[in-house]
Amino acid sequence: MVNLMSLIKKIIAAVPLSLLLATLSVMASSIEEGKEALQNENYTFALEQFQLLAEKGDAEAQLFLGGMYLRGEGVDQNLEEAAEWLKLAAEQGEPTAQNNLGWMYQNGRGVSRDFQEAMKWYRRSAEQGMAVAQQNIAQMYYDGEGVSRDYSEAASWFELAAEQGLTKSQETLGDMYYRGMGVDQSHEKGVQWTRRAAEQGASVAQYNLGVAYSEGLGVPQSYTDAAAWYLLAAEQGDSEAQFNLGNMYYQGRGVEQNMVESTKWYQLAAEQDEPEAQYFVGVAYAEGIGVTQDSLEAVKWFFQAAENGIDEAKEELEKLSEQNLAEAKEALEELN
Repeated sequence: MVNLMSLIKKIIAAVPLSLLLATLSVMASSIEEGKEALQNENYTFALEQFQLLAEKGDAEAQLFLGGMYLRGEGVDQNLEEAAEWLKLAAEQGEPTAQNNLGWMYQNGRGVSRDFQEAMKWYRRSAEQGMAVAQQNIAQMYYDGEGVSRDYSEAASWFELAAEQGLTKSQETLGDMYYRGMGVDQSHEKGVQWTRRAAEQGASVAQYNLGVAYSEGLGVPQSYTDAAAWYLLAAEQGDSEAQFNLGNMYYQGRGVEQNMVESTKWYQLAAEQDEPEAQYFVGVAYAEGIGVTQDSLEAVKWFFQAAENGIDEAKEELEKLSEQNLAEAKEALEELN
């Protein structure tokens, strides 16, 4: 009888544990199923999974539910509702929720703008190693937004995020070393961080690395390497890189001289409202450099350059006006 009662007690004691394990298993399964549904844009099913678990206090479900309200996925966008769910998750220590809640306070989205609250939540997330939160703190110190501007503090936080591979932090930290902002100036360290961002495809970093090679800042001067980095940035649409690449093709510096390529890159930069590029495109059309000569195109680009403050462009319009080109006269009248 004793043995039987002992066995019964063991069975009874085991039942709650089995139920608990089964519940945890269902919760884990539901979270994963919700994530998969969200990834597949099956928002209705994802919402059901996250809502159920979020209401039971699951921090990860609260995070994802907050995100769906934030982005309006499967629900009408509701920033206030998003903030409520994110705060519940953040208070449980969920680092992504803490960072996202910080962003909402910083930008006044779904909550009243409050830089102190933003910094509080960013710090809690950053202290758990979340790189984007570290970067957000760095940017607040860099911009002096909600805190006294402090480049030294900004550099420290940018470095933590940069070491985790965030390109914006690497890019900005590289620039800070070039300029000696909050750190001892070091062109070599500037190149080190800029290169890491450039190799990840950051166009501004690629442009900056091109400048470093062009001027020999922290690296041996190499116009060939400068042109290669400018090209990568230019292909991503960086207008300054496009303009510099146009110059290099025009001069045959680091690349074989090629007026067609030169004017092509000038024009791409000009179309992004780079004034000097607009002037050079005007010259190209006026003289037929790398393109078929076209006085009307020349007037168009000289006019845009003159509007953007390039005095030489206005002088070129005056020359064309003296040749009795009506469009040039009209452009000058509009400028005056």
